[in-house]
Amino acid sequence: MNSRQRVEAALNHQEGDRIPIDLGATIVSSITRRAYTDLKHYLHMPVEEIRMLDYVQQLPYLDEALLERFEVDFRMVQLPSATAPGLQVFEEGEYYAFIDRWGSKLHMPKDGGLYFDWVDFPIKEFTLEALQEYNWPRPDPQEYILQLKDQARYLYENTDYALVGSAVIGGGIFEQPARTIGLENFLMAMVSEPKFADRLMEGITDIYIESCNNYLDEVGQYIQVFTYWDDVNTQSGWMINPQLYRRMVKPKQRRLVEAIKQKTDAKIFFHGCGAAFDLVPDLIEIGFDILNPVQVSARGMDTRKLKAEYGKDIVFWGGGVDTQQVLPFGSPDEVVAEVKRRIDDLAPGGGFVFAPIHNIQAFVPPQNIVAAYDTVLEYGKYH
Repeated sequence: MNSRQRVEAALNHQEGDRIPIDLGATIVSSITRRAYTDLKHYLHMPVEEIRMLDYVQQLPYLDEALLERFEVDFRMVQLPSATAPGLQVFEEGEYYAFIDRWGSKLHMPKDGGLYFDWVDFPIKEFTLEALQEYNWPRPDPQEYILQLKDQARYLYENTDYALVGSAVIGGGIFEQPARTIGLENFLMAMVSEPKFADRLMEGITDIYIESCNNYLDEVGQYIQVFTYWDDVNTQSGWMINPQLYRRMVKPKQRRLVEAIKQKTDAKIFFHGCGAAFDLVPDLIEIGFDILNPVQVSARGMDTRKLKAEYGKDIVFWGGGVDTQQVLPFGSPDEVVAEVKRRIDDLAPGGGFVFAPIHNIQAFVPPQNIVAAYDTVLEYGKYH
């Protein structure tokens, strides 16, 4: 089977010749800059001039040689999500800084910094009037979308990779408000200023639908997967009362999913960290096809139980190796054993795409990364 056939089998809950493999198909299943350069040195591969895909998470574009080394079945077709084209990083005291497309300021320490964090927000008053005065971001201009269309068409016609894209220009419908007014402020506003919180999320949803429509009108026919991310869980459970989620957030997620499905046959990928076991029925009901990152270290995220309970209705993309303990701190032999365990739990019957849980972080030993991916290639065959 070629990559696209292999992926389509997995996404339709069928066994192909082997488990599909992802590295860098999304901004939540890639590798950070430090880990990437360490890995390339370890593999005796030349390190090219690094181009950044995601400044916030410090994710570089991955070169073709590395993707081919691990037999990655996917290629990404999207622009950076959190930052508008033409982003300018500047120095501010002890920090590097930039302003994202939503008007928020982010900082990363110059000395030892690994990520950018949100430190200042454009909306200071939690009123409907403040939302009317807010300078809402605009979707990417048409010329950028047409560049992506050319890229997608070329990859679709000249390679056999499965193509993954997105047009979500920030965090999820629940996440982005926290990046616009601050997390504590938004959580309080959902209870104390619900009209404001609801209107803020509605405005974000409207922008995302417009952005997704623009993107999918040009690219939708070529991609096999469309990604969306929205953390509503912590490592131990729900971040908010589940009834509040179902009343205020879920209908907007459903509206976005319905708009996406009108424009493409691509499967829709939901990324939500943490203890998401009890969220999965809501995701299935909304129309999501894929769950990522399958954070096995979070409460209740037992891979065998997940597969038994939900494996017929949703694809598991991730969960391939515990990235909080085993991948960064285990031995290569422990990594191999962990990968085999997750394959045994998640792969039978299809419906599984191998990826580590979220992005591979700085300081993860490169020999452990190689052990994980080589194990999938060897142990992840169906026939």
